[in-house]
Amino acid sequence: METNTITIADFSPHLFWDVKQGTLDLYKHQQLIIERIIQRGSRKDWHLMERTYQREQIIAQVKRIDWLSEKDMAYVHVYYGIPYNEMRCYTKKQSAPYC
Repeated sequence: METNTITIADFSPHLFWDVKQGTLDLYKHQQLIIERIIQRGSRKDWHLMERTYQREQIIAQVKRIDWLSEKDMAYVHVYYGIPYNEMRCYTKKQSAPYC
């Protein structure tokens, strides 16, 4: 992908307000980065995410996210074609509907 030119600084600063600047690695922390972009990212952030990671990488990470809102869950279900029962956030919600 085009990661040579993309850095964490290119993403919206509000996504990583609680993380010390310069400590995030695009690959080592891709789960956190993808999760934050899905939950709070702008269109620009989504575009950068898709330039940084392959579709298969994004799908694999989405399946591992522990919690997404109903809206975010529905969006990634449709956009990436991920069955609900393959998303950890959905199966956890089914086992603990009060969360």
